[in-house]
Amino acid sequence: MKRILTLATTLVLVALFAMPAQAQETVRFGFQAGITSSTFSGDDVPDDVGSKSGFLAGVTFNYFLAPSWSLGLEGNWLSGVGAKDDEGEIKLAYFAFPVTVNFDFPLGQNEKTWIGLQTGITPMLNLTCEEGPTGSVNIDCKDETNSVAWAVPLGAGIGFMMSDTAVIYLRARYELGLSDTFSDDTAAKMNVWEFILGAGFPTG
Repeated sequence: MKRILTLATTLVLVALFAMPAQAQETVRFGFQAGITSSTFSGDDVPDDVGSKSGFLAGVTFNYFLAPSWSLGLEGNWLSGVGAKDDEGEIKLAYFAFPVTVNFDFPLGQNEKTWIGLQTGITPMLNLTCEEGPTGSVNIDCKDETNSVAWAVPLGAGIGFMMSDTAVIYLRARYELGLSDTFSDDTAAKMNVWEFILGAGFPTG
């Protein structure tokens, strides 16, 4: 886990300091929302544990170091993530702050459509944890969770330019869990698929 965390952090720092000083500087602010599908992985996770659906909503900030490269910071509320089985479900909510390196390259000569890739590091602050029978989770389990979880975002998307700088995009992203969700030494990392619709706009 430490090696993956170090690699993701290094990618962000390299992108921040290695770009030329004269590169184009553009700031874009945006909004996004989407659905999630999450589950747990690890030695202590039963084989019959299945995925659970949830949703996210948040804001985005991108600083362009070059026309195709940017650093991204997001603030997302994730609700309904966790897992379920035949006996019940665990439902958690987080504030997640993905810090990403983004590479976007245009398709076609008019450059109105682009394909994007991203990776980085995501700290997630636990807000709530509930468990119980499916559809009636009512037992508070927040004291049994770690207050911060870490993940590596691996995303790909397609964007459509609405103007020279404003964009609407679709993105699929996998948040690969690095740290255990629970504080009792249970080996269970949460992995989350995110399917996102968003829009970004220049700030000036």
